[in-house]
Amino acid sequence: MDSNRWNKIQALFEAALERQPAEREAFLREASAGDSALCEEVKALLEADAKPHSLLDGFAGDAINLPEALSLEGKLIGVYRIVRQIGVGGMGNVYLAERADGQFEQKVALKLIKLGLGSEEILKRFQSERQILARLQHPNIARLLDGGLTADGRPFFTMEFVEGKPIDQYCDQRRLAVDERLELFQTVCAAVQYAHRNLVVHRDLKPSNILVTEDGAVKLLDFGIAKLLGVGDEAPSLATLTQIGQRVMTPEYASPEQVRGEPITTASDVYSLGVILYELLSGHRPYQLVNRSPAEVEKLISTTEPKKPSTVVSQHDNAAPVELISLARSTQPERLRRKLAGDLDNICLMALRKEPDRRYHSVEQLLQDVTRHLQELPVAARPSTLSYRAQKFVQRHQLGVAMTAIVVLLISGLVGFYTWRLTNERDRAQLEARKAEQVSAFLTSLFQISDPSQSKGETITARELLDRGAARVEQELTDQPEVQATMMSVIGEVYVSLGLYEEALPLFEKALDIRRDLRGQSDRESAKIMDNLGVLQRLRGEYKAAENLARQVLAIQRKLLGEEHLEVANSLNNLAEAMRVQGNYAAAETHYREALAIRHKRLGHEHRDVADTMNNLALLLYTMGDYENAERLHRESLAMRRKLLGEEHPDVSNSMNNLALVLKAKGKYAEAESLYRQALVLRQKVLGEDEPRTANTMKNLGNLLHAKGDLEGAESALRESLRLFRKRLPDEHPYVSKNLFELASLLHDRGDFSPAATLFRQALALREKTLPEDHWEIAQAKSGLGRCLMALQRYEEAEPLLLESYRHLKDKRGHQDKQTLQALDGIIKLYETWGKSESASRYRNLLTSAL
Repeated sequence: MDSNRWNKIQALFEAALERQPAEREAFLREASAGDSALCEEVKALLEADAKPHSLLDGFAGDAINLPEALSLEGKLIGVYRIVRQIGVGGMGNVYLAERADGQFEQKVALKLIKLGLGSEEILKRFQSERQILARLQHPNIARLLDGGLTADGRPFFTMEFVEGKPIDQYCDQRRLAVDERLELFQTVCAAVQYAHRNLVVHRDLKPSNILVTEDGAVKLLDFGIAKLLGVGDEAPSLATLTQIGQRVMTPEYASPEQVRGEPITTASDVYSLGVILYELLSGHRPYQLVNRSPAEVEKLISTTEPKKPSTVVSQHDNAAPVELISLARSTQPERLRRKLAGDLDNICLMALRKEPDRRYHSVEQLLQDVTRHLQELPVAARPSTLSYRAQKFVQRHQLGVAMTAIVVLLISGLVGFYTWRLTNERDRAQLEARKAEQVSAFLTSLFQISDPSQSKGETITARELLDRGAARVEQELTDQPEVQATMMSVIGEVYVSLGLYEEALPLFEKALDIRRDLRGQSDRESAKIMDNLGVLQRLRGEYKAAENLARQVLAIQRKLLGEEHLEVANSLNNLAEAMRVQGNYAAAETHYREALAIRHKRLGHEHRDVADTMNNLALLLYTMGDYENAERLHRESLAMRRKLLGEEHPDVSNSMNNLALVLKAKGKYAEAESLYRQALVLRQKVLGEDEPRTANTMKNLGNLLHAKGDLEGAESALRESLRLFRKRLPDEHPYVSKNLFELASLLHDRGDFSPAATLFRQALALREKTLPEDHWEIAQAKSGLGRCLMALQRYEEAEPLLLESYRHLKDKRGHQDKQTLQALDGIIKLYETWGKSESASRYRNLLTSAL
């Protein structure tokens, strides 16, 4: 289709629009002068223009698809080469283009007026858009970069190319909570307000014109139908934007005055922002316009009041189920309804009022109300009654207010004289809040007296108070979720310090659910609870769950706090711990050393947290067989902990236990035994007889006695530690499998091969169930079982176990590692006792080369 043909179609189409629908067919037959194809093409345009879905959504001219021959892909426009078309508008098409003059690399969005749309009216509008973009320089508005004319005289301009998703899709795909969506919306409002200050009304605000990049940057696009305030008198054609396609807008987001064709002000953008906010919060639009005629659309938008977001979000809708909408906002249906009810309902409905002068007077006022809601301050959209202001004050200070109530419940009469008098002046109420916070600190310290770090082995009298407090927090603070989550987390931490892992688990999980409902999962308090839960899962032997939580926490902390914050170092340390116990030693070492570098930089070289990371890194190096560096770090950590924490702190017993592991591996049995016995006495006193860490030291002492040849003493210690582990830990905990393995090894060395084989099989089954399939401890258990079967002369059963364990240990730990050499020795003995001397000789040569 050439431009002359298109000009005829355009002229007839515009002329037909000026006539009544009943007169148009007769007019076209006469005006087309026998050209039936021309007549049919114009009729097709008129039919497309009348369809409900295209009402006010663009130019009727968009209904025509130009032939492929007119494609611009690969062609030059100015200094830009067209890559592909990325958008279609009324006046022009938008292309992704690349700078082609070689000066520098640059991707742009190039907007080019459509072929054939060369009327003076269209050119004025196209130039107006470029003029508008030129005056808008804002980080959240796509920038105008360049402009010019094509070889055939059509104007074009280039803009910043934005790779992002529409704001509604971005929020849903990332399951952003309500508050996170409001924070993005604040950025949108700020950009629109900037445009208004520069006398520009956008007039087509909708999610597809608001993109969010992968890193969360908001970009406002498409000022193609924007209006320069004050130009209406001088250039009425620019102000009205009529003729082709009539009133240009997107009806779902258009204000009542827009659909009626009345003068447009900044209040129209306020209305469109209200629709966008309504949709971001509830997953619905205020009106359903599908399959409605233009007249029905105008009447609906102009006269029907929208439902509250909190009402519409609860309604059953097959197209948008309530469960999916709430899931996309990281919450549950009823919690979402409660979150929207009140302030957010009123903010949306005030922005959507039919009369422009009853809406927010500016986007800035809308932005201020959203900000005040996030800060839990009273909003302008609700009447400023005394009860409402008091309610908002309590919400802002709910932690202090609710803590006062908890203390009254737990310590009768201690703080009964603290009461809230919300009718008093705010200063008085704030003073009472500060007093309540002091009482909260006292209550927290009361719970924490059960922490071994503070009790130092004294009789623990707070356990009953702890259990009672946990029950009352769950039962009596349901209407104070912020306080409830805080107290559950505090009690959970004390339970963990006592080794009461199963008691701590539901408290952390419930606290995390509450925090996520209140703030989403990307705030610091939620991250702290997730961090505690991850440590607990590692202690429970749920290593993969611990790793997943540690990774999430690390990502949140880095985003909120930067790369070198102390909380980031803590998250790195915890992730390394989860990787170490799963056998991923290289990744664990990287994370430990990164955490240690941050702590050295921020805390100096003598601090409790520095000693913690040194201890953990040393334990990893011991596991990897680097005994020299492991011993050095353990001795430094032990000395630092003794100096900073005193002789009876649980961390000191931890360092003693771990240093003894290394000394035993190096054959320094006397010093290792002394440290084990000191650590055992200390842990029995401070932690208790049956605490898992106490049982672990007893197990380690049993291993040492086994190595020294004291088989009777070793068996007694190993059986007692196994009893304690099974008493306090789940049956499938890795500590149980370790204890089973050590006891089986003892029985094997004593010649009790059948019971040893039984225990080796139990240890192997547990390790295969709880550890990654390539973990070296699985191969270790297979080697032990193979040696037992060999001793029982079940050579054919023993052979594959011994061969597989040797290959696995050699790959994971190296051919000179102690575990690998032990497995290789087992193969040699198998073939020697089996009478296969040639095979024994081949593997003996491997052993010789390894040594």
